[in-house]
Order: sequence, then structure tokens, then C-alpha cells
Amino acid sequence: MIDNEILKLDQITKHFGDTEVLNGINLSIQQGEFITLLGSSGCGKTTTLRIIAGLESPDSGRVLLEGKDVTFDEPNKRDVNTVFQNYALFPHMDVETNIGYSLKLKRINKETIKKRVQESLELVQLNGYGKRMPHELSGGEKQRVAIARAIINQPKVLLLDEPLGALDLQLRRNMQVELKKLQTHLGITFLYITHDQEEAINMSDRIAVMRDGVFEQIGTPSEVYDRPKTSYVAQFVGMANIINGSVISPKDDMVEFSATGGKGLVKHNGIVVKSDQSVTVAVRRENIQLLNQADESVTGLRAVVKEKTFAGGLLQIVVTLEDGSELVSSKHGINSILEPNDHVVVTWDPEHAVIVDMEESL
Repeated sequence: MIDNEILKLDQITKHFGDTEVLNGINLSIQQGEFITLLGSSGCGKTTTLRIIAGLESPDSGRVLLEGKDVTFDEPNKRDVNTVFQNYALFPHMDVETNIGYSLKLKRINKETIKKRVQESLELVQLNGYGKRMPHELSGGEKQRVAIARAIINQPKVLLLDEPLGALDLQLRRNMQVELKKLQTHLGITFLYITHDQEEAINMSDRIAVMRDGVFEQIGTPSEVYDRPKTSYVAQFVGMANIINGSVISPKDDMVEFSATGGKGLVKHNGIVVKSDQSVTVAVRRENIQLLNQADESVTGLRAVVKEKTFAGGLLQIVVTLEDGSELVSSKHGINSILEPNDHVVVTWDPEHAVIVDMEESL
């Protein structure tokens, strides 16, 4: 077992019929860590969670909990609990009975159950809700009850399968903050599943970005956002612009490359490239700068403004390169002097660009 490792996935594979769902995934999770599996529908994240929970068996590979192989143990024989998106509350039981039900099955005495139910209600800020029925609760309250029911068993790992998916935007954001506070207070390892990159970035210690049954990248929110390793990660987490070009020459810690409409610069960050080699560069929308007139001293790409839109506090300007491909620049505000059909130079700080889809060598 590595360091304070509590959960390890070792070469997990899974097929449903002829469809490969998981392709030899590996993951090491530390005690007290909040880690998120982030990916689009069908990428394999829920299957991964179900294998950890014991609700599915892998075709090959191992699940280790505190160093013990639990791959084929029954769900009730492994010290994990799951919170599902649909809450799965018993409709005929009140809140406190729902929360304490698993302790009742374990034949814990009534006084202990009552005490631990009350503690759980306090943790999820539902004091006074014990006698309410599920149909009397809002979506956010049901979600809190489901979490209370899961944490009352004091599991080693809490699995959360898109638990905020049914909530409205503002409540979801509030619950993100509360979930992270709760996880920090309890010190329980959280394995969280979502397709929402904002949730992943806001709450996680590390994010594992999944695609087609493999992990494209595992890292801190900062690593995944600022230093994506693949164009998929760059676009899925933050919708970066992808620019394809050809290396002109590496110079010091920079790489100069040609692309449609001009040239660009990017820090190589330990990636070795050679002259004339194809290169793919990712630049976040907020890092794109648009100059409204050509300047021979500026390294950039010539483009034409296509449209301006305003969404969620951001002004987005779409520009078209000479080959018809599009780049997007975003900034806070509601207006810009640029108008459709204006000719611009697209540029960026090389520090804010990253080479993707290549192996790092340093």
C-alpha cells in the first residue's frame, strides 16, 4: 500500500457484451481525499463506481480497500457507501427511520441509533426534520437525507454518483460548498462522479478525466485546467481553443510554430519537439487576446470577427481564421469595440498556452 492509500483500482477491465466499458484502468486514492471521476455519459465512470461498490464485477483486475482485495466481496462486506442521484429513500419511512435503517439491520441498540441519527442530521443541517416523510422534502433536503444515511455508517469511502444532478443551478452550487465542508469535517474519502466540470473543479483534490473507458488525465484541478495533456481534456474542461500547426523552431523554453494565418508561441514545458514537426496547442478562451489592427511586431494569427455573444457575465467573440476554422475569445463585460467583419490579430501569452497530445519527456 502506497503512503496513506485507502483505495486502489488495479488494471480493471469490463465489457458488456462486445462493448468494452473499462480498459485496464488504474487509480490510487489516499485517505481523506476528495477525488472526482469526470466525463461525459458512457465514458465508464458509473461502471467504475459500481465495481468499487460491489454492484458489478470486473472482467479482470483488482479492487483493493486498505490493501485488502475486495474485488468479489458482497457490497455489504466492504466498508463503502453510495449516494445515488435519485436518493433512493424509502417513501414509507420518515427521515430519521430512513437514516437509521442500516444500523437497525446491524442490530445496534435503539439509544445508539437515536444518538447517531441526530448527529447525522446535525451534520447535514436538518435538525428538526426527523419526523418528516420523503414526500414533504425538497430535492435539496432529500439529497441531504441520502448523505446522512450514507455517513451514519462511518464508511471508509463514500461514493457519490452525480448526487446534485437533479437540483437547480443555485442550489447545486450551494450544495457543492456544503459537501466539501462536510467531507473536510468528517475526513472521509469521497469518490464523486459528475459530467459537470465546474463541480469537479470546485470540490476536488484531484480529478480523473475519463474517456472511452480510460483515464485521459489524473491531476489537481489546476493541473487539469492549466496543463491539460490532451486536446480532449483541454476542450472538455474549460472548452479551450485547439490550434494545429507546424514547428518552426524551438527556442530556449519556447516553441515557435506556424498555423493558419500566421505564427504562435508556446512554452514547451518539458516536451521535446523538432523543426517541421506537427504540433497541437491549446489556449483557454480567457487567454485569447484580439488586436483590432495588424502589428508586424506581434506574433499572432490573422482572423475576422464572426460574432459577439454575451452569456453568464462573459462576452464571447468568435473569430474565423483563413481556413474557416473558428477560435473563441472571452472576457468579463458586456461590450467590445470589435464588430463582425473586423479584421483582427489573434494572440496570447505563451505562458498561457500548452502543447497537447504528446508525451512529456522531462
